[in-house]
Amino acid sequence: MGTTIAIAGGTGALGRRVVARALTAGWAVRLLTRDPARVPAAVRDRVTPVVGDGRDRAIARALIDGVDAVFSCAGASVAVGLGHGWRGFGAVDPVINGALIDAARRAPARPRFVYVGVFHAPAMRRLAYVDAHERVAAALAGSGLPCTVVRPTGFFSAIVPTYLAMARRGRVPEIGDGRARTNPIDDDDLADVCWQAIVDDRAAATLDVGGPEVMARHRFIELAGAALGRDVDARRLPPWLARAGSAGLRLVHPRMGQGGAFVAAIATHDLIAPAHGSRRLADAFAAAAAAAR
Repeated sequence: MGTTIAIAGGTGALGRRVVARALTAGWAVRLLTRDPARVPAAVRDRVTPVVGDGRDRAIARALIDGVDAVFSCAGASVAVGLGHGWRGFGAVDPVINGALIDAARRAPARPRFVYVGVFHAPAMRRLAYVDAHERVAAALAGSGLPCTVVRPTGFFSAIVPTYLAMARRGRVPEIGDGRARTNPIDDDDLADVCWQAIVDDRAAATLDVGGPEVMARHRFIELAGAALGRDVDARRLPPWLARAGSAGLRLVHPRMGQGGAFVAAIATHDLIAPAHGSRRLADAFAAAAAAAR
């Protein structure tokens, strides 16, 4: 296996962990970023930044030229709120990753490509957030590149701060009855799965990935309250109302509306993937709450 990797999305919670694994293994890291200041200080002098917008095909070629592997978890944030971008997921994720796939496909060395998608129920396939990821997965599958698509059920880093912030206010909105089950995975455990897919040429073309614990989504609220040492009320919201609100929001802010539709869908579907890793969500809640004190 080669020793140079291009990483897109390397300044995010998951990407930073994959960067760390590559550096620990002695690989050279080429990191796509629009702002060099966002590169963590601890690795700033150990990576080669490629500065620019990943949707620019010239930037994509500069990132990938001569590398042995590509890892991408780049895309529009699913965070529901202002300040995370306006364009819908379909206008961001397939464009960025399409440029990367095209550059890799044209490269003489044809690097191994690992992409992080999203685990979903069949009924969720037409959601804009899911569709954007699946369009990338389809392009990658048709590229002829050696590749793996990793589809996690959910990251601890997306769940813990969101629920702690709501729990501190004493009430947490809950779409539906909270009984839909899932097994989210810790970011470090997911990074281990991604790194293994990068270094193993025999890795499966698709890896559905969850954590070691299956739980109802209402458990997130209970764990947040336990970590803060307080009672937290769940404020129930009918799924139809959440879907209707998301549809209306799409007219004025596509990404928030599409993100809201995805959140409404995961609240009412069981999303359970094969278990990986050993880290527990309760421990992640407790550690985050302690760090904020």
